[in-house]
Amino acid sequence: MILGIDFGISTTDIAVVKNCKIIKAVYIEAGTPLAGALRKKRIDVNKVDKIAVTGGNHSLKKILGKKFSKVGEIDAIGFGGASLLKAKSALVVSMGTGTCIVSFKNGKAKHIGGTGLGGGTVLGLSKRLVGTANIKSLSKLALNGKKEKVDLSVKEAIGSGIGLVPGSATASNFAKAGGSKKDIAFGIQEMVAEANAVMVALAAKQTGHKKIVFIGKTHSFPVVKKTLKRILKYYNLSAEFPKHAKHATAIGAAVFKGKCGK
Repeated sequence: MILGIDFGISTTDIAVVKNCKIIKAVYIEAGTPLAGALRKKRIDVNKVDKIAVTGGNHSLKKILGKKFSKVGEIDAIGFGGASLLKAKSALVVSMGTGTCIVSFKNGKAKHIGGTGLGGGTVLGLSKRLVGTANIKSLSKLALNGKKEKVDLSVKEAIGSGIGLVPGSATASNFAKAGGSKKDIAFGIQEMVAEANAVMVALAAKQTGHKKIVFIGKTHSFPVVKKTLKRILKYYNLSAEFPKHAKHATAIGAAVFKGKCGK
């Protein structure tokens, strides 16, 4: 049994993998004592044969009194996303605090690029502009927000759609100064999703990938997920949001250590 751990900025993701199958995937708040958290999550450390770690906390020499293997984040992202799709080839998009795009082909993961726009952007701007960084509150607010209150559409800018995009597409995020808190919450989440979706579409074209899988926690915002789907449709692309996507990088570390997918 392999224990995969991803030390993130805001959360620590934990996955248990046995014979290349996911037994359990959970997360705890960053900085929470690991031993106690594992007991609460009913993960028996005595049954763990190997520990694979990715993310931060590189100064650690042992975890739970055991030696561990470090797995690069690119490998953890690539193997994690591809394993959830059970695919030999996929473009894996990790939307966490920021966004990282990884091409997975023939058992190898390659970093394609990314952006500084992610969950950290949503929470940081929302705290400043909306007055809260509570995820549930922001999700609810954004669902009732109106795009036309904050964004300038392509049709408003030039009178019609252009190229790949319809007139309803965004010409400029936050070009309008109006809008209530719910509209601003919507605008922030949509902006993060739109920018990343375009980057993903270009990356898919560059790498030739037809399968795109989103992992991480940022697409848990309903507006983000809906916007990602909408933008990718402009490019005749679709995306997968698999079960355990929130914990995919921890899963990827364990899968990589277990030599699954190679």
